[in-house]
Amino acid sequence: MLSLLTRFKYHITIVILLLWILFFAQYDVFTILDNRAELKNMDNKITYLEEEIKKIEKEKELLRTDPKEIEKQSRERYFMKKDNEDVFVYDTVLVK
Repeated sequence: MLSLLTRFKYHITIVILLLWILFFAQYDVFTILDNRAELKNMDNKITYLEEEIKKIEKEKELLRTDPKEIEKQSRERYFMKKDNEDVFVYDTVLVK
C-alpha cells in the first residue's frame, strides 16, 4: 500500500487539487455556471430595455412634432374628447 502511494503521489495530489478546485474553492464550477447564467439573463434584460428606450424615444419625438399624435395619445390615455363627442370606456376585465 505504501509503495502504491509513493508511486502515484503526484497523481493523487493532482486529483485532490482538482477536486478541491472543482467543488470546495470559493469560485467552484457551480458558482461560475450560476454567475454565467445570471450574466446572460442580465444581458437579455439590457437588450430588452434598450429596445424599450428606443421605442419610447421614437414616441417622444413623434409627440414633439406631430399634433395629430398628441391628440391621439390624449384621447386614448386620458379619455379626452371634443365638445361634441361622447366617450365610451369599456372595462375588459372578465368576471367569473
